[in-house]
Amino acid sequence: MVRSTSKVTPGSADGWVELAIRELNNIKGAYLGKISNDSKIDHALRATECMLKACLWKLHKWDSWPKRKKPHLYLYNHDISAMLASCRNWENQLRSSPEHWSSWQVLVNAIEKQLRYSTTSVPDIEANEIVRSARHRDKGVVPWLHARYRQTK
Repeated sequence: MVRSTSKVTPGSADGWVELAIRELNNIKGAYLGKISNDSKIDHALRATECMLKACLWKLHKWDSWPKRKKPHLYLYNHDISAMLASCRNWENQLRSSPEHWSSWQVLVNAIEKQLRYSTTSVPDIEANEIVRSARHRDKGVVPWLHARYRQTK
């Protein structure tokens, strides 16, 4: 029996970046009417989380992905606010851009509302706002994080 690789942690910061970009690319099907609003939201939130994990790996210069132990539990429970707080002063930089901060708040709100696990479908307008907040070229959080990732040595 073939084992699913969905639970395999990427082996590098660049692996997390690749995963984040793949999640954003998965959203493209939505514009062809191929995926549900729930899937759009899931891909947008996963892309955000994966890009944050890539940034953390690179910033902290980890040799490997941290184990699921007390100081790193936030990495395992979708706490993007805690992840951003661990990215040096990036939260202040994000706050300094009203468009990006607004996008960030939309994503945090989507996680807090547990939209991934909602029993009712999310309206198009809300799903599209979440997707835009994650992937918009100029105002999206994932491209903003990716730019900082590329600048980090």
